[in-house]
Amino acid sequence: MNILRVVRRYFTLWFLFAKHELLFQFSSKSTMLFFFIGKLIRFTSLMLILIMFRLNTKGLAGYSIDEVIVFFLTFNLIDIISQMVFRGVYSLSGKVRTGEFDFFLMRPVNPLFRSLTGQPDFNDLLMFVPLIGFTVWYISRALPTLSIAHILLYLLLLGNGLIIAAAFHIFVICIGVVSTEVDNTIMLYRDLSQMGRFPMEIYREPLRGILTFIVPIGIMMAVPAKALLGLLSPQIIVISFAISITMFLLALFAWDRSLKSYASASS
Repeated sequence: MNILRVVRRYFTLWFLFAKHELLFQFSSKSTMLFFFIGKLIRFTSLMLILIMFRLNTKGLAGYSIDEVIVFFLTFNLIDIISQMVFRGVYSLSGKVRTGEFDFFLMRPVNPLFRSLTGQPDFNDLLMFVPLIGFTVWYISRALPTLSIAHILLYLLLLGNGLIIAAAFHIFVICIGVVSTEVDNTIMLYRDLSQMGRFPMEIYREPLRGILTFIVPIGIMMAVPAKALLGLLSPQIIVISFAISITMFLLALFAWDRSLKSYASASS
């Protein structure tokens, strides 16, 4: 019951943060308009890429074009959700430099929760809602014989991928707390994650192994799509969950160490 009470409390806090952030974003109508135009252009570009795939490509790395598009859509789902939820990471360095981060440490809210999820970006909903609708439609059309087991495993591994994404963002926060700089690190993560748009088989070894198991972009982005296609062995499924749990625990350890070395703005 205590755990449920804590979870309920943090869900309530997150909705308060989200409400505040939404009101802040709507305070400038011109900014919201530009964001809307940008998201519309991005979604249109995504649709154009998919149309080009369909018209000009028969397959890639041994996968049919429908299977490649499933990989591409899965990547975009994880990418957009992580950007939408973990957007606060992008502004952390400014909070550390100005001393606002000190207030995160003083308040009775977990500072990691506040830093990681306390500034959700609702602009990404403009892409997420149509994208998830299109993804469900496309998968049901391209893979009409999907079993419930494959769908459930796909959803579990999507969650597993988001845990890895959270771990990456926690590492970025740790660097920001220690060095007051996150821009280059978050851009490095963004560049690496882009390599998960397509099946890992397009890369040669040892790069494929590095991207799959050491810097687990493949586990995060490609493994859920493979689960949906019925291409995963039980061993890879177990390894995928083990890697995400290990990476998340290492990220929490790094966070603890970064707080111990943090020098506040008042010191």
